[in-house]
Amino acid sequence: MGFFYSVVSQQEMDKVLLRGMLQTIKNNFAMAQMGIALMTDEDAPQRFENTLKLLKDYPETASFEYIRYVFESDELLKHTTNEFRNSVLRNCLKETFELVKLYGDETNQAHLVKAALWYQFLRIVRNCLSHDLQIQFTDHDLKKLPVHWNGLTIECAMQNKPLPMRDFLSRPKVIELMDAVIEHMEQHVD
Repeated sequence: MGFFYSVVSQQEMDKVLLRGMLQTIKNNFAMAQMGIALMTDEDAPQRFENTLKLLKDYPETASFEYIRYVFESDELLKHTTNEFRNSVLRNCLKETFELVKLYGDETNQAHLVKAALWYQFLRIVRNCLSHDLQIQFTDHDLKKLPVHWNGLTIECAMQNKPLPMRDFLSRPKVIELMDAVIEHMEQHVD
């Protein structure tokens, strides 16, 4: 599960640590959105070059300065920032699910986590994001469908189709989902 979870497994996870980790995931999502906004300002290429000059003495600078090419055209910058946004979105949702599932399992409260209105929705989304970004229902999933959360429905007709993002799991909906997870964990688990 990576460094994030190995740190957790080395210490007893309590509700305070859980809340902090969930907030960190949400903060990462917000920081990425703000970073993308800064990257699309008209002075971003010059700020990028100025920053490279400031960081020239750091050994890792040479390994990422190549990325300046994304500023060569608006189309390329739009594509690159969209891919970055999607990557952060995928990682934040996957980490959120894995973290609350781990917490439920480690504290013998999995039943309380699974009782959340968002749980099955987020579980299916997480599975989709962790594999090929296509919705692939298991037999277990099919028994639970349709799955509803906050006006969104995942249903059988979505089988083998890409997870809709723009008009379905939009950035505002992702924030609502993260907030719903945090609220449920604060109110319903110890």
